[in-house]
Amino acid sequence: MDSEALMDEHRQFYERFQSFWAAPTGARVAELIAPHAKIHFTGAGTMTGAAYVDWMADLLAGLPDLVVTPVDYAGSGELIYIFWRAAATINGAHRKYYGVDRFRIENGMAVEEHVIFDSATLQGPA
Repeated sequence: MDSEALMDEHRQFYERFQSFWAAPTGARVAELIAPHAKIHFTGAGTMTGAAYVDWMADLLAGLPDLVVTPVDYAGSGELIYIFWRAAATINGAHRKYYGVDRFRIENGMAVEEHVIFDSATLQGPA
């Protein structure tokens, strides 16, 4: 794939990621993540894309005021990096945090994802 086509694929994936977080649901994970994908989520371990659907549904139910805002992205070959900010009420306190998702995409779908952020933000007070 030439560099212009890769840039277009990265842009399209980023736009779909933005769309997902504008109205997130567990079922919508399948719009971005292939069922056989390997997901590495900070603090939650590793799961398949198929399992991520239910995991995300549970996360969203547990954090009903979660807002994730995609900020920017960069791509290199089959990899796309998306920088985001998030806010939610966690253990009774409003928290804000930032992270990066690193996706490996094939044919427009993520086949691997690393969700990277400081998971200490999700913990209660010390």
